[in-house]
Amino acid sequence: MLQPNDKGYQLIKRELSKFLNLDDNMYKDTYLLRRISARARRLGVNNLMDYYLFLKKNKNEIEQLLLTITINTTEFFRDPIVWKTFQNKLLPEIIRYKQMNNLKEIRIWSAACSSGQEPYSIAMIIHEVLGGKLDNFKVSILATDIDTKALATAMSGIYPKNIVDKQVPLSLRKKYFIDEGEYYKVNSSLKKLIMFKHFNLLNKSYPKGFDIIFLRNVLIYMTHDAQGIVFKNIYSSLQDHGYLILGRTESIIGKFAYLFRIYDLSSRVYKKNLELIKNG
Repeated sequence: MLQPNDKGYQLIKRELSKFLNLDDNMYKDTYLLRRISARARRLGVNNLMDYYLFLKKNKNEIEQLLLTITINTTEFFRDPIVWKTFQNKLLPEIIRYKQMNNLKEIRIWSAACSSGQEPYSIAMIIHEVLGGKLDNFKVSILATDIDTKALATAMSGIYPKNIVDKQVPLSLRKKYFIDEGEYYKVNSSLKKLIMFKHFNLLNKSYPKGFDIIFLRNVLIYMTHDAQGIVFKNIYSSLQDHGYLILGRTESIIGKFAYLFRIYDLSSRVYKKNLELIKNG
């Protein structure tokens, strides 16, 4: 079994870090070893030192490796309890807050959006909750991912019919999807709410001013220190009244738990800890 001290692995990890302009120890070694080894086997390369030499000779291989490392498992309305909480509690609370403070802009970030099912699910629920009042607000959904191929699928908004039939209720399919033979295409009412953009969550600079951030099923592949960097950036990206939604198997523990308060544990929803702001 390969170990993190494998020379080829260390050299490959260094190349990845240089390419991404990041610290060497952002992803868990066990995870990286599995993904790098899988890419080497796919190419018929027997060991990681040989794969490192292949990587150095082939300029485009680093991008292919990055696509192997990123996991794109997603679906429409994944984990129903999350979407019930979003529809019945979070979004109504955000709307009330905006109305009470005479604010018109609602901003949501789907971080690590993969092939787009999550931001389109967000857009459907926003339409369902606001209905005819949607035009009273300026709603924007930022959808980002590190995988450019997944983003291309997301921007197209075209999905196999069997997937949509299985994951999206009939009432929503009729409203928000266009039948195109073996595929469905999301309609313009959803697309106009969403801006897709390439983004690496390990960047040092984050966009700001969000009411809700979805950050689901990504942190489990990162080291604890890397998670801390992300949590600190997310804290700054959220409005003071904002919510953070994590994946079903994720939580905020250890030395970074002070940044957020649990809002709904079963849905993995957190709120900013405003005591940090009050205490400077």
